[in-house]
Amino acid sequence: MRICILGATGLVGRESITLIRRAWPKAEIIGFASRRKRLEHDGETFDVLGAPELELEGAPTGDLALVALDDEHSKRYVPRLVELGYKVVDKSNTYRMDPDVPLVSAGVNCGVVSEDTSLVANPNCTTIPFTMAVAPLAHAFGLASVAISSYQAISGAGIAPLDSFLEDNRTAYAEPNRLGVQLDPTKYAGNTVPHSGKTDESGFSSEERKLMNESRKILDAAALRVSAQCCRVPVAVGHFMNVWLELKRAAPLSEIEAALARTEAAPYLKVSPGPVGEGLTALDCVHNRDQALAGRLRLDPRDASGKTVCLTIAGDNLRLGAATNAIRIASRWFESADAELQAPGNMPAK
Repeated sequence: MRICILGATGLVGRESITLIRRAWPKAEIIGFASRRKRLEHDGETFDVLGAPELELEGAPTGDLALVALDDEHSKRYVPRLVELGYKVVDKSNTYRMDPDVPLVSAGVNCGVVSEDTSLVANPNCTTIPFTMAVAPLAHAFGLASVAISSYQAISGAGIAPLDSFLEDNRTAYAEPNRLGVQLDPTKYAGNTVPHSGKTDESGFSSEERKLMNESRKILDAAALRVSAQCCRVPVAVGHFMNVWLELKRAAPLSEIEAALARTEAAPYLKVSPGPVGEGLTALDCVHNRDQALAGRLRLDPRDASGKTVCLTIAGDNLRLGAATNAIRIASRWFESADAELQAPGNMPAK
């Protein structure tokens, strides 16, 4: 088996290499980046090719391509990978809302990927854990509306912003100032900032629109009322969400929690029972890298009907929210040697 990784030297590309060795230990890995370079990762050394080499005659063919590039470069290279015969999982925003391309959150709607599928879009890093946690509740009780507030790690912005954030913390916190006035309010270190990239005329950012629109597509709920507010927080890895769910049917919290804990309905979900939220922090994500974390289940006191519940969800944005989901999608075509990375089929019927 030959696997191509575009964006091999980035944060998600490196995580993909680690997971490939678990899922398909004997696979040949061909890495691509903006230019030729050497990559050392997990004790292996790779000769990474320049992505433009894919456009040349005689470009390497293979079985599976995992693409972790920006939108512009995905548009350029994904069609070429399909032409070369690869099954492709693309992490960019390019194809997510294309009606002809499946958008898949593993454990939620994996069954839409068949042998005839050549291209699958990997959802946004917040959409994946959100849909994993919400899907079993939507099936069990119905879902009327959702409000989400996300607190997203710096690594979601890429390897360069993450390294800059870590260095800024090292230097700034060396000064004995408790207020943090030595920190730059336009940067991430010690700061919380609106996730305001590509804000449109509606006032919502691209990150907020992704979470709203992608969730509707994955849950097959075009009429679902969804609103999201997203921000960056000074955390290296681990996206965190507070969620308000209006169910179509009221149910006791014990029944709602039991629905979340059903492994056949939520195979990659780790539930923290009760309202306290123990084991449900951003740092818990890096100790449960391939699972979505959910808990702090409470009734919303504003809703006398008992249909609205409060829920906290978290996930490792580099693994569960990116590389792990892509590997699980690919396991629909190529069986994984690691059962934890093997995707099931469709969710149970309502």
